[in-house]
Amino acid sequence: MKITNSSELQAAIKQLQHQEKINKEKLIGQFHATSESLRPINLLKNSLSHVVKSPATVDTIINTTVGLGTGLLSKTLIGKSTGIIKKLIITALELGMVDIVSKNSDSIKSGGLNLLSKIFKSKRTPKNQ
Repeated sequence: MKITNSSELQAAIKQLQHQEKINKEKLIGQFHATSESLRPINLLKNSLSHVVKSPATVDTIINTTVGLGTGLLSKTLIGKSTGIIKKLIITALELGMVDIVSKNSDSIKSGGLNLLSKIFKSKRTPKNQ
């Protein structure tokens, strides 16, 4: 665009100033959106929502939790040991339990979910007496 007189120059300046104002508002809006998305709580929410949306990840988390729970349960039931033979037996039992849990994780998971649903269902339904 060729500017040939002062009125065209003034109009071009006003147009550029208007465009600058629009660009500044867009930049400020983008800055606020970016700074909001980078807040730690929002980063954590986004990460967790991606994890929850992935069925394979949820399945892995549940299997790991079941395995850890079984390990803690076996440690609690057996207790601390002092002798080397007793430690070997306990380790063998723990490995056996881990093997059983890993082979039957689906049935253990469904049984646990059934148990939890019965517990929470019984609390929610009113008793008829």
